[in-house]
Amino acid sequence: MPVSPFRRLGILYLALVAAILIAVEVAAPGTLARIFPALLIILLIAGFLSILFLRSVAARIRRLKQFADRAAAGDFTPLEKDHGRDELADLAQALGGTVAQLGQSIHTLTEERNRSAAILASMVEGVAVVAGDERVLYCNQAFEQILELPEGSSQGKKLIEALRQVELVAAVRQVLPGGEEVTGEVEVGTVRPRSFAVTAAPVHAAGANSAVLVLHDITELRRLERVRRDFVANVSHEFKTPLTAIQGFAETLLGGALEDTVNRAHFVEIIRDHARRLARLTDDLLKLSRIEAGRLELELRPVRVAALVNGCVETARLKAEAKGLRIHVLLPDGLPPVRADGAQLGEVLQNLLDNATQYTPPGGQIDVTATSNADGVTFTVADTGIGIPESDLERIFERFYRVDAARSREAGGTGLGLAIARHIVDAHGGRIWVESAVGQGSRFHFRIAAAS
Repeated sequence: MPVSPFRRLGILYLALVAAILIAVEVAAPGTLARIFPALLIILLIAGFLSILFLRSVAARIRRLKQFADRAAAGDFTPLEKDHGRDELADLAQALGGTVAQLGQSIHTLTEERNRSAAILASMVEGVAVVAGDERVLYCNQAFEQILELPEGSSQGKKLIEALRQVELVAAVRQVLPGGEEVTGEVEVGTVRPRSFAVTAAPVHAAGANSAVLVLHDITELRRLERVRRDFVANVSHEFKTPLTAIQGFAETLLGGALEDTVNRAHFVEIIRDHARRLARLTDDLLKLSRIEAGRLELELRPVRVAALVNGCVETARLKAEAKGLRIHVLLPDGLPPVRADGAQLGEVLQNLLDNATQYTPPGGQIDVTATSNADGVTFTVADTGIGIPESDLERIFERFYRVDAARSREAGGTGLGLAIARHIVDAHGGRIWVESAVGQGSRFHFRIAAAS
């Protein structure tokens, strides 16, 4: 068992006193015997006081040691004040101040770490930190979800093992030696691919190189770019046909057909029909643009279902009868009114009736019905027409999408009616959908909330 410093000090003290007594006895024999009783009392008192002093010092030192152990364990509770005026008191004060500063620093670092962790965890962008040896030091949950990695499976692994994305690995390897920031684009997924903008930036810290990899989802941006390109191409195509016809017949008339009393009226009628088609197309484009820009103003009020349906059917009946089609209306009693803009909702129903008339062969039938439930009133326009292939059902409400493009253009359709109808129904908080099979006709439904 090791001897404490205070015990060693006591042994040295006794040895020193013994040496002094021996020296006194040698110098003056008999002196020790005369002063021994008084000397013994003095020694006992001095020893007792020394023991008390040493115990006090030992207790203060033990308190400092316990305080240091607690601080090392993470407990930064302040040290009780030492009322002494010696070096130990100064040491206790200095140690207490140091530990207090250390505790404040650790508290600040912990708060910053928690804040950074919370920010990274809540980001929709995927973030990963890669060390100089290409090991993944950190990645947030979004990063693992983007790359379809099991949660927590990539940290500590080599980048090539964790990601298996050649483009990402190449970007990180390019910046790890201290190169400049690298940007690019990567596509993830096979069934439903998504596009991500990739940024790999070098980080220099503590004499070591690492890299930060950020993935930002740009799938919607790329989709909108494709929609814009398709929209421009479709508009150009839709305008080209009537403009070419107008130009051609106008040149024919100017080239001498004005003197042709048999055909000139027919040529002018063709020009007029194509001009009307251009006007309808322009009107639909302007309306669709206004709707998609959020500038569609609705005057919501209770609208009676029977009045809405009968008004639209009467408008469509003349064209349907001319084609030999029957229109049958079935409206049960007690239908509640719907909360809608009557004019806008009438346009939706009218568009569905026009499409049913256009795509139903002569002798067919169109059924218009309405039913109500807790979700609202559901309008249905069913026909016995040519039907829609299953592969086209998801795209039927897209702009300029036609199942039978040539027939639609011949009938004067703009290809925007169903897109406008969908936006109007969505603006009412409703839903529009279609059920169809080739050769068996189609059933278009839209649901609007009932007026309270």
